[in-house]
Amino acid sequence: MAESDYRLAGWLAVVQAVLFPLMFVVGIAEAGLASSLFDIKRPFLGPSDLIGVAFTGVAVYTLLMFRRLLHERYNYHDLDILIVISVWWAIMFQAIGLGIGAIAMVYWPIDRTLLLIVYLVVLASAMVTIGIVDIMIAVKLLKEKEIFSEFIRGFAYVTLVAGILEVSVFLSPLSLILVPVGAIILALIFLRDKQVEFV
Repeated sequence: MAESDYRLAGWLAVVQAVLFPLMFVVGIAEAGLASSLFDIKRPFLGPSDLIGVAFTGVAVYTLLMFRRLLHERYNYHDLDILIVISVWWAIMFQAIGLGIGAIAMVYWPIDRTLLLIVYLVVLASAMVTIGIVDIMIAVKLLKEKEIFSEFIRGFAYVTLVAGILEVSVFLSPLSLILVPVGAIILALIFLRDKQVEFV
């Protein structure tokens, strides 16, 4: 693959790091504006949801490019299945979130307690699932850390910490801080990791 493809992936990973906090900032702002200016109290789909879809699309692309980089630069294929699982998890999490929001919007008013329980169950299940996958990805990378660059090792450590926080469920909100950190490290891998080593 041409280096320009990895440069594109690198800059998109930077975009990914920016989109994630932006999604939350816009979500809080639109909820506040909807309530104070338009007296909208029910759930609705807005700009933050579009940012979330864009974030998911970019995240899927960078994950697949990371898998390709591991193939081409390190002849490493042990993460293939786990990365595919991560990709499908991201797509399903986004789709389910939008689906719940759309259903709540269409059938509003609905029981707030029920809605909260549904959100919490979905979120907890999703966090435990992706946490296990993240830990497995990190362990596999660190098991072969001597063949990888410092950037990939750094990505593995961040992914491991994120996975542990996610599996704990109660500490999973802290893992959100590591999402843009992981994306920036991915950007460095695409833009700075020039090592070509086959084992």
